[in-house]
Amino acid sequence: MDEVTRNERTTLNLIALVFALAFPTLVTLVYFKWLNDYATSVQQTAFSIGKTLQFAFPVVWVWLFFRYRFKRDHRQRNVELAAEKKSSESRIPNWLWAIGFGLDVCIIMGIAYWVLSGGDVLEEMKGKVGEKVAGLGMDSVWKFAMLSTFYALVHSFLEEYYWRWFVYDLLKRFVNVPMANLISGLGFMAHHVVLLSVYLGWTSPMTWLCSAGVAIGGMYWAWLYQRTGTLFWPWVSHMVVDAGIFVLGYFLIW
Repeated sequence: MDEVTRNERTTLNLIALVFALAFPTLVTLVYFKWLNDYATSVQQTAFSIGKTLQFAFPVVWVWLFFRYRFKRDHRQRNVELAAEKKSSESRIPNWLWAIGFGLDVCIIMGIAYWVLSGGDVLEEMKGKVGEKVAGLGMDSVWKFAMLSTFYALVHSFLEEYYWRWFVYDLLKRFVNVPMANLISGLGFMAHHVVLLSVYLGWTSPMTWLCSAGVAIGGMYWAWLYQRTGTLFWPWVSHMVVDAGIFVLGYFLIW
């Protein structure tokens, strides 16, 4: 596949991009909507298969079609990133961009939780979250803590690798950087809309407000990835946000 033409390479990249943007939403629909009335084992199996396919896809795609070009493309990208990084250097260190954003999001979520406490929206959400967590077998605090740790540390990195390293970088082959930020952020938001609608309802303003926040987060992490040239700082920032989400989840359930 080293000798594929430019047109063939463009077509392959476009196919991969469309699939990568749409597939996470499909997985979420299957798990949270279409299999909602099935046995827990069926739901968990479908979810595991879907997530495995999602996160394996970028590596398999690059290996099958671009493994001979990848090192050369990666070296060129490093040169470009070094130039971008030098031109965008500021007195604010990368760790502050990453952790500061994550903490800001956690503060906003905490304020929202406090404002909604005692209201019908939060009470209804508590019941639905509790049911879903129980369906996963998380019937104790320590099991929930283990799940939270996995999502905060591992799953957040996998999402950054998928959405920033693969989807965002692919988008930049077709559109400019601001448009790539926007599209990747909306793609990152799409499956969260489905997830939030399960707990809040499609017509709830909170579903769309929170989804807009997810899109902003996705665009910010794409910007941070572009700025720093590494997945590390977007991952750290994502990790802080996910940790905050699971802390709120703890208060919702227990």
